[in-house]
Amino acid sequence: MPIIPILIVEDVQYDAQHLKKLLSQTQLDLQIDTADSPGEAIGKVNANKYDVIFMDIVLGADPEMGALNGMDLYASIDPKKRPQVVFITNHHSFSLRSYALDAADFISKPATFPMLCRALNNAFFRMALPINIAYKPQPEAVYLELSDRMYHRMQFKDIYYIQKVKGDNESAFFERNTEIGQDGRLNPRKAKKTIKEIIHFLPEGGFVQVDQSTIVNIDFIASLHKNTIRMTEGPQHKFTVTRNYIKELRKKLNLLS
Repeated sequence: MPIIPILIVEDVQYDAQHLKKLLSQTQLDLQIDTADSPGEAIGKVNANKYDVIFMDIVLGADPEMGALNGMDLYASIDPKKRPQVVFITNHHSFSLRSYALDAADFISKPATFPMLCRALNNAFFRMALPINIAYKPQPEAVYLELSDRMYHRMQFKDIYYIQKVKGDNESAFFERNTEIGQDGRLNPRKAKKTIKEIIHFLPEGGFVQVDQSTIVNIDFIASLHKNTIRMTEGPQHKFTVTRNYIKELRKKLNLLS
């Protein structure tokens, strides 16, 4: 199998490391470079030959090139040197332009392993490489019966964490779009499910239990120090991992020491 050179253009270090971790799970022979600015990206594309470029769309201002989004950056590359491109962003309004630039794929943050495998398979097909990554597609959402007795669609990638409601038999889902009540407090959606029931319908490897009452989305974990995890975003910035769950957490984080 040939070595496949890949460039990740991402100005947020956590997101770049997350992509590298997903790529390492493909078991392919990859040579991965990263660039955190448009100027560095152009320099590396001019100096090297890449098969695939994972391009963040919203990039910070570059001292040399000024403000330049990932799509403009890709369009500025000499067509003879353009790798297959996979655009990555939270801003779905860019998706239409990705077709105009003939992108291999367009995936939203945080990227998941199935998303990444699909994108690579699309890129390899365009390059006529006889490589197809076999993976088990996982559902991206679930329809869950909530406290109003109606079934609501819940996107796994938008869930920060799930927590048992104290003194009740419900669990609360803290998500990116969690409503804020008139009293200024968060008003999470709730379901009459136990933590034990919930952990079974979540995507395998995507969530981890940190104590008897809390499940956390791994994609939002920024760091682990001893038994404390810190989150990249969300209403609660850190969680204490109890002794019974620290071993499983370390395993799922794929720690390298």
